[in-house]
Amino acid sequence: MTRRLRRRLLAAAGLVAALWLFTSWLVADQLTRRAAPVRPEPAPAVPWATLRDVRLTAADGETLGAWFAPGRPHRPAVVLLHGNGACRADCLDQAEFLAAEGHPLLLVTLRCHGDSTGDRNDFGRSARHDVVAAVTWLEANGVARPVVWGRSMGAAAALFAARDLGGRVGGYVLECPFRDLRTAVRNRTGHHLPPPLGWLAYTGLSLTVRFVLDDVDGISPLNAAGGVPPDVPALLLAGGADWRAPPAEAEEIAARVGPRAEVVVFPGADHVGLHAHDPTRYRATGLRFLAACATEGRR
Repeated sequence: MTRRLRRRLLAAAGLVAALWLFTSWLVADQLTRRAAPVRPEPAPAVPWATLRDVRLTAADGETLGAWFAPGRPHRPAVVLLHGNGACRADCLDQAEFLAAEGHPLLLVTLRCHGDSTGDRNDFGRSARHDVVAAVTWLEANGVARPVVWGRSMGAAAALFAARDLGGRVGGYVLECPFRDLRTAVRNRTGHHLPPPLGWLAYTGLSLTVRFVLDDVDGISPLNAAGGVPPDVPALLLAGGADWRAPPAEAEEIAARVGPRAEVVVFPGADHVGLHAHDPTRYRATGLRFLAACATEGRR
């Protein structure tokens, strides 16, 4: 091989590597940006509750849209948090059966989604401020120690907020929580792409995401789970067919939460599809946990 040919091959390899890294950075940048402009989310007219529009302000200045539905005395209030790419309207399936049981409800649209402000989505870490703002608003309106029920990214946000909230929360329902951001990316690239391409995509994103998000390794609900106080119960719900956040990840998080954490797996259910897969069991499991939280709250 001639020296000129070697130089050309090295130059070509360098160009391919640069293109790979640039493409990876571009994908990471797009995936963490707000997906759509701020849009109105007026409270819908539903037959099972009167939803009132609320605006919350987080500690870092972001403003959040929410709906509040009052309930009966002595029923634990529930803060409902959606998953990535969704909004509070996606929690109406839960809200309907919870309202039927008299639970006060606060449905929150997390930052970078719907009518809430925010431009950079870090998959629940900054949204911990949103969870604290929701609990603070309820306290200011005479509702103490709510249960926080989050789906996927909402579950992550709840865990990230746990250390700040301490005993101000009566319990957590964590639906399809992911272990950490790197594992979540690996699960997705490995599922959508064949092994060589999946590895390349994951490696490229891992190398470049640090240029769009601070402290990538800190986006770990598993590590944040240690912030749940030992006397606060947690219910973790997982789908048996969920490849995005498989049950093993929920088990790891539960172990980090401690002995008051329970894991319930819905066989055959996919990511955040538990309610649609088995609505009867989903409803019964959630209401059983809330009843236990209510009993503890009266002690």
